[in-house]
Amino acid sequence: MRNCRPQRYQHEPFSIPRNHHPMLFKGKFLAPNHQRAGMFLGPSKNCARSMDRSCIRCVAARPALENRSMIVYGDHKQTQNAQQLREAASEMAESLDRMSHGVQRHAALVGLFISVSELVQALADVDFQTSGIDIFSPRQQRGARLLVGLAAEVAKSWQSGFGVGGGIDPGLLKLLAGLDCQAEVLTGSAEGYAHYALYPESYLDAAQKSGLDANTCVIGVRSIGLGLAAMVAASIGAPAPFSVRPIGHPFRRYINADPQSIATWMNNPSARFAVVDEGPGLSGSSMHAVIMWLRELGIDTDRIHLFPSHSGGPGIEASREARETWSRCPKHVATAFECTFSESSKILTLRDWVAEAVGRPELGLTEISGGEWRGAHYADEGRWPPSPRGTERRKFLASSGRDRWLVKFAGLGETGRRKKRTATMLHEAEFGSQVVALCHGFLVERWIDGTTMDQAPLPRERLIAEFTNYLAWRALNLRTCEPGASLLALAEMAVSNTSEALGEKRAAALRGWLSKLAPASGLQRVEIDGKLQPWEFLVRADGRVLKTDAVDHCRAHDLIGCQPIEWDIAGARVEYGLSDSDVRTLVQGMKLAIDNGHIGFFEPCYLAFQLGLWSTAAQSENGREKARLAATADRYRMRLIGFLDECLI
Repeated sequence: MRNCRPQRYQHEPFSIPRNHHPMLFKGKFLAPNHQRAGMFLGPSKNCARSMDRSCIRCVAARPALENRSMIVYGDHKQTQNAQQLREAASEMAESLDRMSHGVQRHAALVGLFISVSELVQALADVDFQTSGIDIFSPRQQRGARLLVGLAAEVAKSWQSGFGVGGGIDPGLLKLLAGLDCQAEVLTGSAEGYAHYALYPESYLDAAQKSGLDANTCVIGVRSIGLGLAAMVAASIGAPAPFSVRPIGHPFRRYINADPQSIATWMNNPSARFAVVDEGPGLSGSSMHAVIMWLRELGIDTDRIHLFPSHSGGPGIEASREARETWSRCPKHVATAFECTFSESSKILTLRDWVAEAVGRPELGLTEISGGEWRGAHYADEGRWPPSPRGTERRKFLASSGRDRWLVKFAGLGETGRRKKRTATMLHEAEFGSQVVALCHGFLVERWIDGTTMDQAPLPRERLIAEFTNYLAWRALNLRTCEPGASLLALAEMAVSNTSEALGEKRAAALRGWLSKLAPASGLQRVEIDGKLQPWEFLVRADGRVLKTDAVDHCRAHDLIGCQPIEWDIAGARVEYGLSDSDVRTLVQGMKLAIDNGHIGFFEPCYLAFQLGLWSTAAQSENGREKARLAATADRYRMRLIGFLDECLI
């Protein structure tokens, strides 16, 4: 059990703004293998006030086909001590000394690179907040050189097929130890590394094929773009990258940076410029802002090379100027995961990683992403549950003889390691599958044979008993200091989504009800399950019930994050239509201090969130999948109407 103090909500005075409609300010275009089609994301106008010095950006997902928005997605950040982050990175670096060559050592090296990238970009943000302008300060120069050195270590390991063992260049340890970390910094997991299987090695590959050389000024767009820029610089032998933080309106970003930071390059007519980020997003305005800054400094467009993470181009909110500029700049798209770790090269592939982990050289690997996993659990496609395919994590079914394993992307670096620890605990408590390994971001677990609970429903008494045991265990064993949405952020989401779906009259009634009900006590956050629908549980032949997909959703790319266990209790009530008596039985059986006020508060928030989630997913689909998603959204809509009619009107 993690040792941390309960995180308390700041909710007084608790006031939900009227006519609250979130304004998008940072769009992300997501596609399969980080080139997904259909969903645009961006945070809302109002940041939630958090209780543990963490910043939570409420994020609205704008459907691709309708001019309306619901709050669904979020980005959770927390304040940390930079010196402690540096010490943790130093320990990670020293641990490499004891590791032999192979994918595990390579994964640890990439994890170190990501951790140091997060630290260096956070320190750059501190400098920017202090001065109000991006300057290539001595601290930033040292951090950038450190990142390029680490990127070169990653490149050496990747290009050798993970044939390098042991520690890294001692000079890099000295650079890290000498990094000025006298600051409190705001950190968070980069979306691509945590959710969408974006590998930094893919930028090494793109840079190798770009034709650029050492006579290139590399510019990273913070946050993730700084580390990716270091990969590009290392690949082409360029000096350490400068980084900028675009600011201003989400669709009209601009750069406030000191031209002297790149003065040497400006005076070199043969120099080229590389702009690196994981975009473009809804408007492409972040990368466009860097292009325009360079153009204002006299740099011709044909000298500005772009390194995006996908080939889709800017999204629907892009200006005509942004689209035209984007079309004129040379582009070098980060290679897809399958090409970065290709069977046609000497670099080991995902199949090789898994085969080594399970000890089966003759191993088959079949992709079951994008909802294809349903074919393994349902004989009739007509009974398939809905799948938000645009945001599903990549997953594969590995097989050798009669043995099978689930191989699912869990995140690079500490994100994946943390999920492996949780998955191991779940298995030891007999709630989840056996964990075999974590292979460079992919979690390998034994495949569970069983029938989904929507096809094999449990008697009500047994159902409540299962939830009692499962949620009590999570509440006791998965306590966390990680951030999640505040009560205010959840209430704003609920009111906004209700307004979009049901109209302002019902939204106003919900606003008043939530304002009056605001719970007064602070509760411990836990790693909630967050996804309790019947198709997420498997009933084994021996009658045991196991939970699938139980480690991702408290750390997903959505607003909710880690919450008190009362969130899951409210979710169970909604998903299974539990009566007041059922909930009392569940709560009493948990034998914990459960707050009924929070359960009541969370119920309409849960309904409004699910309504937004499935409605947004439906906008990006067509055919039978769209019908499934729309029907699911409608179920939550009707439940929310029923709740409001019963409690508010």
